[in-house]
Amino acid sequence: MRQLYAIAKNTYLQAVRQPVYGIIVLVTLGGMAMAPFLTGFTLDDDDRMLRDIGLSTLLIQGLFLACFVATSVLDSEIEDKTALSVVAKPVSRIIFILGKYLGVMGALLTAHYLAGISFFMAMRHGVLQSSAQSSDVTVILFGPALMLLLVLAAAIMNYLSEWRFLPTLLALLVPFMTLAMLILLFINRDFSVNRNETTQNIDALLPELVEEGVFKGIISFRPNEGNARFEGHSGKLVRSNHKGPISDEDRAYLLELSDDIPWKKTVRYLVDSTRKLQGREILKASCLIFWAVGLLAALAVAAATRLGLLLTFLINFLAIAVGLVSDQVIRPMAELPGLWGGLWTAAYRVVPNFQLFWMVDALNEYRLIPLSYVVSTSGYALAYIAALLLLAMSLFETREVG
Repeated sequence: MRQLYAIAKNTYLQAVRQPVYGIIVLVTLGGMAMAPFLTGFTLDDDDRMLRDIGLSTLLIQGLFLACFVATSVLDSEIEDKTALSVVAKPVSRIIFILGKYLGVMGALLTAHYLAGISFFMAMRHGVLQSSAQSSDVTVILFGPALMLLLVLAAAIMNYLSEWRFLPTLLALLVPFMTLAMLILLFINRDFSVNRNETTQNIDALLPELVEEGVFKGIISFRPNEGNARFEGHSGKLVRSNHKGPISDEDRAYLLELSDDIPWKKTVRYLVDSTRKLQGREILKASCLIFWAVGLLAALAVAAATRLGLLLTFLINFLAIAVGLVSDQVIRPMAELPGLWGGLWTAAYRVVPNFQLFWMVDALNEYRLIPLSYVVSTSGYALAYIAALLLLAMSLFETREVG
């Protein structure tokens, strides 16, 4: 374990010190910061475009970083004979490959985490739909302004103390951006404490809904100020955002409480309002994309044991391009009779199905992503990652490094 940790740590530091790593991360962060201002010209749902661009950016960043980092820490070391100094010691090649992959994943996790925070800030700001709307000053202050300040601080430290710019910047970005995200979770655009709840006005609560516990904690009723009685007075239906969006099961239960048409409309409005926040669903979608990035990293490590940067990138690009359309292209061909159908079936099972990690359609339709789906898809990704790492180990076992 000590050898594995040492190789993974050295690989991580080697990766984050690469200039191309810092360039990709900074370009991603800058693109996320500019996304709310560049997606306001779709003549359709601008926030939908913002979601699509944000998740696509996370995936594209992972694709480029996986290829560049894997080749820089593996293929370059093999070509420069520096890998010989490690495998010549009592360190097995299996431990060497596994340590390299864990180090690469650490670097990818850091980049994905920072890009995810920037994506959260972009979604919190939203797209300005008209000139009457004003920018969210809190997001600008704790987002782009803080990033520029940290870049300046890292540059000053590099000039005065000769600290490495990129590792210093990352060491500053991770804690300060995390703190900024936590602050934005609890304050609104007016710099006041965010109540973190979704409300929907209701003219009068029906008599059959007065009973204690009828809402089962899904929602609550808050009478307007000055109303002395609970029954028959106007108020608000309240849903705590900490509970997340209202599920399909809870929605069905609330609708069945009464046959009153205004009540059903109010419930539907409240359900839609809770789902439009999408904070938890975007987090789940981002986690699934990271599993896709981890799969790409394993493929890049396997390819980098024998190939250079260009071919490694080409293999990863083809894998993700084919994997995103495998359900639409390869799966119908697998239904052909005879030998061709068997070959297409084998291809469908071998090629990773990246569509499983792509949750844009669910987000655009304001659907909930079940936690069970996230767990099962994570298992799917882990199985492919294990297979690709075994392939990488077998390829590296017979690779001449001396």
